[in-house]
Amino acid sequence: MSTTWHKEMRNKNREEIIKAAQKLLLEKDFSEVKMKDICEIAGVSRVTFYKYFSTLDDIAFEVQMKVIDEMVEYINKQTVARGNGLEKLESLLHIWLKFTFENPNHIKYIGFFDHYYNNNFPNEDLAERYREFVMEGRRGRNILMDMYLKEGMEDGSIRSDIDPEKVGFTIFETTISLLQRLVTRGEVLKKEHDLDFNEIMNTVFAMVLQYVKKEK
Repeated sequence: MSTTWHKEMRNKNREEIIKAAQKLLLEKDFSEVKMKDICEIAGVSRVTFYKYFSTLDDIAFEVQMKVIDEMVEYINKQTVARGNGLEKLESLLHIWLKFTFENPNHIKYIGFFDHYYNNNFPNEDLAERYREFVMEGRRGRNILMDMYLKEGMEDGSIRSDIDPEKVGFTIFETTISLLQRLVTRGEVLKKEHDLDFNEIMNTVFAMVLQYVKKEK
């Protein structure tokens, strides 16, 4: 029982540290977040912090992987509309939009992380760990995207002259980039151009679907 209790406490402390770091990293610039602030919000000592993480970069990467995992898990668990490949792809895009409305901070964090670290990893160990994370199960790019493109090519709803992997990757990168901008600048863009979040995303989705759709 003692071993189980200690394990549960370790997991709880680790999760509290990650949650505190995620909160602070979204509220401030990455360079402004201090370890003592994370420990204070998480309710742990620095000694406890160091049991799980060696540096602030370690926890920033941990938060990034957690956020991506939660996004992919959410999307994969949603019920996609029945129909042909094109209709399923459309449904998938709207599920992704639904996730963004429910979890805007997840999308914000991915954007902040990409901007702060860019291609400059703090050390090779973190770089290798993150590469393995991204490649394992092709996290960070929903595998359903490729599947529905291929399905649509087979059932005749999607044109057969495209590379589903390249097009899937392009759709993913385009969509997540726009979502990042809209969750951070959406209200400003609405005032400047009288276009709300939904209108912009639905227009982009329509353009994507028109591109991949097989003409009859």
